[in-house]
Amino acid sequence: MARSHLAFLVLVPSSGNTSLTSQGGKDYTLSLGTVDSIDAAARLARELAEQGVEAIELSASFGDAGVARIREAVGPSVKVGRVHYETP
Repeated sequence: MARSHLAFLVLVPSSGNTSLTSQGGKDYTLSLGTVDSIDAAARLARELAEQGVEAIELSASFGDAGVARIREAVGPSVKVGRVHYETP
């Protein structure tokens, strides 16, 4: 089985920094990043794509424009999704 690399990015506008942590096992790597802007997220997503990430899940705070920006940054070979919350 090929090694899988997945990522989750959380947009925290007031954090003032970008951080990334990764954990892995024999068959996978999971990276968790916090970013303070869509621009920072696009840069980090591009770097992750260059490292072979297969899919990036975004926090709900990215919105439609943020998802589009990340898709543009990583290209068609990386799946990009966003958490969606249903409210009553």
